[in-house]
Amino acid sequence: MDIQKFQEKLAEICELGEKSGKILKPQQIKECFGEMDLDKSQLIKILQYLKLKGITIEGAEVALHTSGEEQETEPEEQEQKVPLTPEEEEYLKEYLEGLEEQKAGEGQTELYLKYLPAAAKMAAEMNCEEIFLADLIQEANISLLMAVGEGTEDEKDDNWFMGRIRAGIRHAIEEQTQRKFEDDYLVAKVEKLEAAVRELTEDEDDENSKFSVEELAIILDMDEEEIRDVLRLTGDDK
Repeated sequence: MDIQKFQEKLAEICELGEKSGKILKPQQIKECFGEMDLDKSQLIKILQYLKLKGITIEGAEVALHTSGEEQETEPEEQEQKVPLTPEEEEYLKEYLEGLEEQKAGEGQTELYLKYLPAAAKMAAEMNCEEIFLADLIQEANISLLMAVGEGTEDEKDDNWFMGRIRAGIRHAIEEQTQRKFEDDYLVAKVEKLEAAVRELTEDEDDENSKFSVEELAIILDMDEEEIRDVLRLTGDDK
């Protein structure tokens, strides 16, 4: 299916970026995704995903054009922060107040409870559109819990813990972002096919204007199985 091919291409370009010292040329991206007929907005999302993975594009100072506006690619260290909504601000406040009421533990439990407020605040600092704040805090807590049971006592300082929490949050954002890209790509394919079918079959009552999957594959230059998958999603696989 085409979505599987998209996933493979996304993994391929990320692997290429890692091998190239986290720097890619624009031409490499075009060559990798060239045959997939992506529109401008989809290509921009791919570039944003690569940026999230810490992979920069050669000549990153060149602006990406989105809706007629210029958006400069920021350095890897500068993560794009989404401001908290009033509701999220209130949730964070109540969450932190709830942590203050928890009783102190011993050993690893004490260490875990100690860093819970910092984990929540870091999740708020890395707030994004892809994941709800509450879920992001949960991801931070999971990363903290894993960190408590790992490493040696000598290396477990504030910087080590915060680094592990940040890495866990970033990984969760990357996974969710990739899923969203895949969903958006599939939605675009569905919309493209639906628009093409409507254009080809303007007169729905005319049986002669209806096309089989095989005929659509030839006309639209698409794989038959891909068309069947899209039709299943739209409920038109009859």
